[in-house]
Amino acid sequence: MITTRLDWGMLPHQAQLVASRPPEDAVPGPITFAALGGWGSGKTQGIAFAFTWYLLGMGWHLAYGRKRPQAVVMAPNLRLARKNQLDLIDSILPAELVRRRWGMPEPKLLLTNGVEISAISADANYEGESLVACWCDEIQHELYSSNPERYTNMVARLRDPKARRPHTRMFVSGLPVSGWVRDTFDVRRRDPNRKTVLWSSALNTKLAPGVREAILKATPAGMEATFLEGQWMPIPGALYPQYSDELHLTDDPGNRQAPVSIGLDAGNRSALEIGQRQMVPGTNDVRLHVVDEILGDGLSVEELVERFVASGWFMVPGKSEIYVDPTLRRDELRPLYARFPGIRVVQRERSDEYHDVWRGVRLVQSGLRNAAGQTRLTINRALAKNQRGVVESLVRMRTNPRTGTIAVDDQRDHPNDALRYLACGILGRQMARPEVTSR
Repeated sequence: MITTRLDWGMLPHQAQLVASRPPEDAVPGPITFAALGGWGSGKTQGIAFAFTWYLLGMGWHLAYGRKRPQAVVMAPNLRLARKNQLDLIDSILPAELVRRRWGMPEPKLLLTNGVEISAISADANYEGESLVACWCDEIQHELYSSNPERYTNMVARLRDPKARRPHTRMFVSGLPVSGWVRDTFDVRRRDPNRKTVLWSSALNTKLAPGVREAILKATPAGMEATFLEGQWMPIPGALYPQYSDELHLTDDPGNRQAPVSIGLDAGNRSALEIGQRQMVPGTNDVRLHVVDEILGDGLSVEELVERFVASGWFMVPGKSEIYVDPTLRRDELRPLYARFPGIRVVQRERSDEYHDVWRGVRLVQSGLRNAAGQTRLTINRALAKNQRGVVESLVRMRTNPRTGTIAVDDQRDHPNDALRYLACGILGRQMARPEVTSR
C-alpha cells in the first residue's frame, strides 16, 4: 500500500478539477474531463494532476495476472507527448512512486502500483490495447480535428474490464477553439459523462510578472478572449464573431405574463424565434431577449403556428408583431392572419432597407455588441441545448473565405434568418444607421 504524501501545491481551480467525481446519473462508460483555457491558465498542469491522481487509484490487482493496467498520453507529436506530458507526470511524482522509465523510441513510465503509461503521437495508429485512462493534449491541433476518428478511437480504447473503478477516464487539455473542439466538448448541452472547464490566465496566480507580460505581448489584438480569458474562439470567418456564451446567454426565461413577437422562417429546417422587448438596465434603450424557439424539419407555417399556440406564449395587438421571410407566399401567410387577428405581420419589400440580408446581419452583429461595447440582444440560456437552434447558428454560421458571401448551411440558417427578421423589427428603429451631413 502506497502511503506517500503528495504535496503538489495546486491552484484552487486545479484542486477542484482533481476532486471532481462523476455525477450520480453518469452512464456506464468513459468519463471525460476537459480543461480548456488561455495561455498560462494552468490547464496542462491541472490535467496532469488529475490524470496522475486518478492513475494512483487504478493499480494492478490479481485479476490482471501478468498484464498491467494501461494508460496513454497523446500529443500532436511524440516529442511533445514525452516532454509536455510524460516528463511532467514524472516530475510531480515522488521518486518512490515510479518503478521504471523508458526513453525513445517508446517513452513509458511504470508506476509502483503497476500502471504503465505510454506516450504516443496523435498521427500514430493505436489499436488493440484496453485502457484505464487517456490524456489528449493540444486538442485544438488539426491532427485531431482533421480526423476525428483518432479521438473516437482513443475513447473506444477506454474499456479495461479489470479497472478498479466503474468509469474509465478521458482527459483533455488545450485551447478553447470553435469548430470540432467546441462541438465535442462544449458545456452548453449537459452530458453527465463529460465535464468541461474553461480557465482564464488570471486564475494562475503563480505566473511571474515577466511571464504574464510575455503572454500579453504574444497575444494577437482581438484574440484576448481566447488566449487570455479562456473563452471560445469564433470559427474562422465567423458571421457573428461578436457572440459569446458569457455575454449573451442569461438565466432569464422570459416573462410569461408579457406579450411576445416572433420571427418566422419556413423551409426544410423551419424555425420560429420568440422574443420580448426589455429595457436595458439603467438606460432608456430597448433590447431584444430571445425567450424561446420552435424548430422542426419541414414544418409548414400552419404547423409552426399551432406549436407556438401550444407553447403558452401569447401576442397582443399593438404590442406584438410577426416578422416573416420576404419570400413567403400568400397561401403561407393565411394561417398567420387567421390565427392572430389584429396582429401586424411584417414582410419586407425590396424597397425596405431591412430586406437586404447584409443590412440585417450588421444589425444583429451590432445588437450582439457594438463598438461602444453595448449589448442589445440576449438569449435565454435554456436554448443553448437545442441542436440546430439559434445559439448554434450564431456560433457556427460563417462566410465563404473565397467569395465573402454567407456560407450556405441548411442545418442552421433558418433560425438565423428568423432571428434576423425579429431583430430588424425590434431593434431596427433605435439602431438605424446615423445620418451624416456636410456643413
